[in-house]
Amino acid sequence: MYFLSQYNDCMIEDLQKIFGSWWLRYSVYIHNIMGIEIRYDEGDVRYWRELSFVKIIVYLLPVSFLAMAARIGFGLLEGHLLITAFDLGFYVALVSIIFQKKISIAFKKVFVMIMFYLFALVTLLIQGAEGPGLLYFTCTCTFTVFLFKGNKIYYFLLANFIIFMTVEVIIYHSLIPTPLLKHFTPISWLNHTSTLLLINLVTLILIQRIIRRLEKIIIRESELQGQLEDEGLEIAELNNRLKESEDYYRYLFANNPSPMWVFDTATLHFLQVNDAALQLYGYTREEFMQLTLEDLRPGAEMKQTLKMLSNYRKNQKSFKGNMVHQKKSKRTFHVEVRSNPIEVNGRTGLLVLASDITDRVKYINSIEEQNNRLKHIAWIQSHKVRAPLARVMSLSGLMTSLNNEEEKEEVLNYLIVSADELNEIITGIIKQAEQE
Repeated sequence: MYFLSQYNDCMIEDLQKIFGSWWLRYSVYIHNIMGIEIRYDEGDVRYWRELSFVKIIVYLLPVSFLAMAARIGFGLLEGHLLITAFDLGFYVALVSIIFQKKISIAFKKVFVMIMFYLFALVTLLIQGAEGPGLLYFTCTCTFTVFLFKGNKIYYFLLANFIIFMTVEVIIYHSLIPTPLLKHFTPISWLNHTSTLLLINLVTLILIQRIIRRLEKIIIRESELQGQLEDEGLEIAELNNRLKESEDYYRYLFANNPSPMWVFDTATLHFLQVNDAALQLYGYTREEFMQLTLEDLRPGAEMKQTLKMLSNYRKNQKSFKGNMVHQKKSKRTFHVEVRSNPIEVNGRTGLLVLASDITDRVKYINSIEEQNNRLKHIAWIQSHKVRAPLARVMSLSGLMTSLNNEEEKEEVLNYLIVSADELNEIITGIIKQAEQE
């Protein structure tokens, strides 16, 4: 029994797969011949109406085929050739128009409604109350709510009213031999059809309101979906720009000719370093990433760094200054550092740019030393220059007040001696300055 049950389950599953495959092919074929394509614009209400019509056709064709086959079979057995011919012509005309791919779907909708109204009317006149004619009128009018927009559906309700009034005239005057003459009196027909019209009207109004609300919801959801898609595109574009910006600044950092690194302000460990810094300090990347900031500073200079970090933690401001660093070879050199706060992988750090200013510092120190030596020379020599200069000034004043030629000649000799002495002192100062 167990194996039989398993076999039956497998058979049912296989049949479901086969039927599902056939049904899928059939549905796709109907969609193609109806001229409707699968869209993803959920806010297109017209598309949903057309899709509803196609779905009705998908289920209507096989069901109506079975119903027509049964009607034609029973009609032939009972000898109702007229009904059989009409049923066959109705189905052939319906299928021939539906399967015309060049005909628009709007025309097909109107044609199907007219054909069903005609089928309902003929069925009603031939079979009377025993046939499904009145039911077809009611169902056809109700289906128009799903297929047509706005007040067009009330035209079909008006068509029902005109047809029912026409049949009322036929019953009242007995214009056509129909079973309706036996089943209804003019008054009973009027009561019966007015009730159906009222039910049809109320049904149309209620369904139309529901559909309008659904349409508003669909449109609103479509608008929200569009906004979400736009926001998604904007976010994606911003992410792309952010990634491009990150790649750009990462490239600038890695390939910058100035030595740069990032260190953790809490642990002083290095987080990133560029090639220029590795070349300056003489480390490999693996070695540098194992260091801390203390390894770049001589022991005596670390106090300055710790003080600057303490000020940074208090004020959260970047700093700039000159420091002494040491290379892997322990050779010290002067650098100018500039830092800015940065966050790397959730860790707070400082981006540091270090410029080697050793040559600049040496040049400035040499100029300062030279200036100091010159000042010292000038200060020392100024005392030697002052004595002969004072004698020259005194002798020149004395000479202008003398009248005796012998005295003037004697003063002039002293004046020449003082001038020679002053010249020797100045020449000596110049030579000493040039030597320095």
